[in-house]
Order: sequence, then C-alpha cells, then structure tokens
Amino acid sequence: MINMARSQEKRIKRGNTDWWIHEKSMVGRNGLTYIAYVTDVGEVHIKEMDAKCSRSISRDVCLCTLNCDYSDEHNAPSICVMDDGTIVVVYTGHAATHSLKYCVTQRPYDIMSFGPETDLPYTGSVTYAQLSYNSARKELWLFTRVSSVTWEFRVSKDKGESWSDPTTFLRSDAGGLFYFDIRKQLVRTQKGPKERWLFALYGHPRISKDHTIRSGIFDAEGYLCTMDGERTEKNLFAGNELMLSDLVTVYEAPEGTSVRLLAVSPMEPCRVALCPFELDKPETGYYLSATYKDGKWCLSKPIAGIGEFLQHGYGQGDLGSSTYVGGMAYYWGVGEAGFNWWTGVTHSNRLYLARCDEKNWLLESYVSHDAGDSYLLEQVIRSIPKELGIKIWRPIVPTRAQGNMPVYWHEGHYTSHTGGWDCDTVMLVEYDD
Repeated sequence: MINMARSQEKRIKRGNTDWWIHEKSMVGRNGLTYIAYVTDVGEVHIKEMDAKCSRSISRDVCLCTLNCDYSDEHNAPSICVMDDGTIVVVYTGHAATHSLKYCVTQRPYDIMSFGPETDLPYTGSVTYAQLSYNSARKELWLFTRVSSVTWEFRVSKDKGESWSDPTTFLRSDAGGLFYFDIRKQLVRTQKGPKERWLFALYGHPRISKDHTIRSGIFDAEGYLCTMDGERTEKNLFAGNELMLSDLVTVYEAPEGTSVRLLAVSPMEPCRVALCPFELDKPETGYYLSATYKDGKWCLSKPIAGIGEFLQHGYGQGDLGSSTYVGGMAYYWGVGEAGFNWWTGVTHSNRLYLARCDEKNWLLESYVSHDAGDSYLLEQVIRSIPKELGIKIWRPIVPTRAQGNMPVYWHEGHYTSHTGGWDCDTVMLVEYDD
C-alpha cells in the first residue's frame, strides 16, 4: 500500500476514462506505466511514467482530437502494450462515425513513434473498445459495441496491420442497451500460467427490462467455457452468438430494485463488483463483491454504502440516468491481499472503492481475510469535504500494476457522461528513491 510519507501526488489535468473500456492502463515489461485517457475537449492522450523513480521524465502524447461534437466518455481509448513493446491504441467517435480508429507504435515502448491513424469500418456506430493481447496465439483481440445493441469481435494476427471482419457474438436483451466488461486473467496450472477472458454483462439499470448480471469465460482458443472451465460448442471464431441462457447469473435484482455492474477482476478467483440500489434513492445503494466458488457465485456481505450518485440524470426525463456511482476496482499486486506465484495463491483480496459519507467524498481500500465473504476497511487513501463540491470516482488499477502505484482515480465535477465532467486523473505514487 501507499506510504504517505514517501508518496507524491501526480495529476493528469483534464483526464478521464470510461466505465466499459479495457485496458485503460498497463505496466509494460519495461516497468513503465502507460495510461490512456480522453480530455474534456475530446483529445485522446497516452501518458508514460515511471512509478519507481521520481527523477525519471514522464511523457505525454496527444494522438488526435475526436471527430465528434462533444467529449463523450464512450470514445475513451483502450491501450495494449504487447510482449515485444509494440503499443496499440484504439478509440471511437461515439454516434459520430461508423469506424473505430487505431494507432500503432513504430518502435518498442516509444509513445513518440505512433504511426498514422487508421480507420477500422463497422456497419453502425461503434463504441466501448476493449483491446487485449492473446500471448498464446500472438493475436490482438478487440471487442466493441455496435449500434448500441450488439457486441462484435475482431482479431489481428499482425500487430494491427490487418483485421478480420467483425462477427457478432452478443445481442441486446429486449429492453435495449446493455454493457459488457471483459478482462484477461492469468490462471495457474501445472504447466504454467495460461490466459482466459472473464466477462460480465448486464442491462442498463433504468431502461433495460432485465436487471441481471451474467458472466462467462472465453479460453485462449476463443471457446466459451463454463465458470468451471469446461468448453462449450460456442466459439468466437465460428461467429456463434451467445444466448443469455448460455451464461451464468451473478446477481438478479429483486423486483423494485436495480443493479450496476462495476468491475471484473483481472486475477483469480473470478470476481465481479456490483452495486444494488433503488432507483432515485442513492441512500439505498451499497457495494458488493461476488466470488465464484464451490460451483456458484457467492455474494459478500455489504462492504459500504455508496452515499450518493455522481449525478441524477442528464435532461432526458424518465430516461435520466441516476445510475453513476463512485465505482470499485480490484487490486493487482503481491502479498497477503494479492498475487503470489510461489505459494500458488493467486487471489485478489484487496479492492478500492469511491463513495460519499455524511461529510466527505472518499477513496478507500478494503481487504478480505475470508476469501471474499466480507471486507474490512484497510485505508482511507483520499478524503475531500463535501462542501468543496469536488467528487471522487472511478478507481482504476493498471494491468500488472506495481505496488508503487496500485490505483488511480478521478476527482472533480461530474454532471453527465456526455461531456459534462471536468476532472483530473489523480494518483499517489510511492517512489523508491
């Protein structure tokens, strides 16, 4: 955890990211941290920094200004740092174009060497780009939402120079929009670590008719697997569409309530963060973590109340959103609460959450000592008095995060997801020097 006596605050001015985009940030094999973000004026940026040495020079490059009328978080970039140091960044112009944009570095780990912006066409408006690298197949995997109601998959075998045609693997429930969050995990086996992709999806908390979170797993060959790891006949490369009945229920909201999916764990065991609440009643919202064990999803005891929504709608009457809560993220690290290959313990028992109590907006860490059944407050990382009007939201843990900077977050003003925010990306870095 962060030692406040050794830490320094770092800020990315006017930086924000989206809820349903991965990977947002990564630590490369060179030890440097790369953060992809979008500004409130629609610029896509990549930030490179050394989380160990305070004397190292950080770099920041602006890739483009988005082709849209406002800075919408849906457009935020996804970044992938491949094993050989090649960096690929993808981003979109939500509801403005039918193409995804991407750039690839020409030199390893060099964010100043991005090549020209390239268009990747789709048949409808495309958003929520989620990009990752399949090390076993040496492929880039790209998941995106198209025309708000389908999710499509593409693959590149040549570091982004060319891509397969998109195939639809998920289609919306009858209630309209739904959201899909996917994270690559490393799983320990007797033959060494292998990769799999854990995902969860749910319908919009207000306008969907189905307030249920469901989950599934893709293995490295693209097969849909049961939560216990058994392959099914469905495969991403075969163009099979997944049915909701193919997936496992994580949480079904009782009548009169709704739920927001918050995070999928990038580490074992399979974990999903969520927030049940009564619509328009923020005082009823609370954080939960679900862990898959003994053949089923098991909910933790309530961790903490959210205290307040980030915003209460965006001028669309009954469609007003009242669904944006502070957020939660699972830790990626070592030690008792984290990741240890040597002992075979590969769990993530620490999490971060943002919430509001009677007096303050808070960024906190919690730890479970009973395999995810309950969580105890570990540390208050940030506290801002409510009267200042500055909110805290969206804790994010970089993929392969180091203990020097295990989490960063956003703080500022948040009034709407369609460009109404004005915030900074904030981090506390515990430097070694």
